[in-house]
Amino acid sequence: MKTATTYTPDHYGMFYKLDEVKKTFRQYQLCKYEKIAFSEIIRTEKNNGYNSTTGADNLLKIRNKNNWSKCTFTGLRPTETPGFYYADLPIKEKKSLFVAYIPEDREVIYIRICSQFYPYNATDRTRIVKEIIHRMQDDLNKKRNG
Repeated sequence: MKTATTYTPDHYGMFYKLDEVKKTFRQYQLCKYEKIAFSEIIRTEKNNGYNSTTGADNLLKIRNKNNWSKCTFTGLRPTETPGFYYADLPIKEKKSLFVAYIPEDREVIYIRICSQFYPYNATDRTRIVKEIIHRMQDDLNKKRNG
């Protein structure tokens, strides 16, 4: 039996490309995916503090309502690896871990999501996030070299 300290959940990738830039947000369109977990349109915004999100300077919004102000959002928390962030989003009403890579040019966002899985133990969460980052770095290196 796998325990929380050795278990790594299934996760799948979604690539978004920059679609629109305004003063307060950057909007992205889904361009490639292994499995769609949420909206085909997402936005990043600066966290202005008018929410309960802590530990995150930037927010990721998922287009799941007609009005952006009512859409689901989460804080992008930085990891030890520059350009990589982790967060949680509800997938089918269950908290789900995801890791996002946003390069300095912010032209794309690469997300790997663990649908309906979120480790509440910080040690396990850190280990899983590091494993996912390693997988993402491998994917990005293959893309650059292939």
